[in-house]
Amino acid sequence: MRLSSYLRKAVMGAAAIPLLAGCTGEQEAGGAVERAVEKPASWTDLPVRTGARDVVHRSYKVRITVKSLVRGAEEDMRGARVDEELKGMVPHYLTFEVTNTSREKIPAAYMVDSNFALNGTDWARGEKVYVSGGRPGGGDLPCADTAPRTLAPGDSYTTCVTYVLPEGVGVLSLTHNADGYFDEGGAVATWPVEGGLEAASAGLAEPGDIVRVRWDAREDGVLELPATLVSVRRGSAADLANLDLDLNENERRGIPYYVLVTYTNPGPKDLYPDQADHVRLLTEGGRQIQGKTPYILDTKIPGCPSDWIARLIPPGDSVTECSIHLVTDDDDKPFAVGFAEADRPGLVAWRAPLH
Repeated sequence: MRLSSYLRKAVMGAAAIPLLAGCTGEQEAGGAVERAVEKPASWTDLPVRTGARDVVHRSYKVRITVKSLVRGAEEDMRGARVDEELKGMVPHYLTFEVTNTSREKIPAAYMVDSNFALNGTDWARGEKVYVSGGRPGGGDLPCADTAPRTLAPGDSYTTCVTYVLPEGVGVLSLTHNADGYFDEGGAVATWPVEGGLEAASAGLAEPGDIVRVRWDAREDGVLELPATLVSVRRGSAADLANLDLDLNENERRGIPYYVLVTYTNPGPKDLYPDQADHVRLLTEGGRQIQGKTPYILDTKIPGCPSDWIARLIPPGDSVTECSIHLVTDDDDKPFAVGFAEADRPGLVAWRAPLH
């Protein structure tokens, strides 16, 4: 199954254009501008699991409380001043409160939302956008970034950010990553959206199904390799104790999952097997966790056999590769396995059979 996606990422530090007149996006705490906006019938309140999560923004302790998530309408983007390629996308308006629970003032408090992600049911992340203007006919859009420049201990602010997703893609979850790197091993807070997981699972290939994945064979161009998900096994941190893996502190405490995928060389030349770098473990919380492999080629890992070591695969032969994926959130679980294809956005994915 192909999971369509929109993978272009917002550039950090891009200049923001205020949405509503009088909102600078960098006010002092308590100076937020609030304007009531009547919701058109085309807007939908999504059933996100609201509530507070204690997170870390850089080195500061912060409490984030999600208030609401509203799916707008494609027409919202027509009247707004926004990049041309984003028109036709569907805006989603996230409202949340930020409270400084640390003992120090937070500089650049408006950057807290930089660690947020809106995860689509295709496991791609929505793009955060800055828009100005209003809906056709002169109506205001409902979302203004009113975050302050700094935030004193105990102070709070409520703000709203806009994300866009392709038409037909739902929302799986909201996540906040403590280190800002969405696919790495930092601490993650998750707000699921009811029905998102069911929508994401629709049409997934089953384990054992053969899916042709596009892989860049460099000088030989892009090949379509028949691929099969063999298994997903839960391991133990003890398995990795003496391995030469590049793990951060959170990953060392995480749970390893071993993903085995078999590929067949369609020819006409020998195949150099290094497809494991393109495998992603997809979680119920909406994360894409890239795999890791040991630097030492003859490393033996319990539960993670691999027959690719130091040999080329002749045309018609198959190879099974194992990749290690570290899940660092105790409340998150593997759900599917994806393959990031060459020259195409998105993933192809199988349902994950856990053992």
